[in-house]
Amino acid sequence: MKENKVKKTLALVLEPIALGLLALLFIIPAITVVNLQPITKKIKDLNVLGVTNSSGLKVNIIGGSHLIFLNERIDSNEDIYTYKTKLVKREADSYSKPILEIVNDKDEDVNLEIYGGTSIPTNSDIGIIIEEQRYRLQEPNGNLLTQKITLRPKETYVIYLYIESFSDVRFEEDFELNIKEVQ
Repeated sequence: MKENKVKKTLALVLEPIALGLLALLFIIPAITVVNLQPITKKIKDLNVLGVTNSSGLKVNIIGGSHLIFLNERIDSNEDIYTYKTKLVKREADSYSKPILEIVNDKDEDVNLEIYGGTSIPTNSDIGIIIEEQRYRLQEPNGNLLTQKITLRPKETYVIYLYIESFSDVRFEEDFELNIKEVQ
């Protein structure tokens, strides 16, 4: 009788433990396989915070938050860096924000060609500021201008984007800035 009681007690205790171990035998390999799958989809969705190339010129996005400039990102295709942001609707006023940091790690001057603007003219004067010097990229009538800038060796430059709106802008627009190294 005691032997029967011991067997029943052991069966009540050991059976759930055995079933749990058996379940873990299948669950752990399944979790391992799921975790080993490539995560390339997630990597493609990420915004690039800084892009560099081996030439010694580095272009990094500064980021930060602003009421007018949203969804900033920078992409690189060979020797052309493309900065993109969304300009939200705004009142007639002047706005600026630091957007990029350019580092010339070379031992010689680097010549850049900088151009960009919006696809829709909005009576806004759009440009960049480098070391307190203004360079206009888009005139109020929508004409786009190209600026040529020389960077001294071993120097770091912060680029500010400025927008002066002469009338209220009641819609969002995409802004694109291209930076190209020229010889």
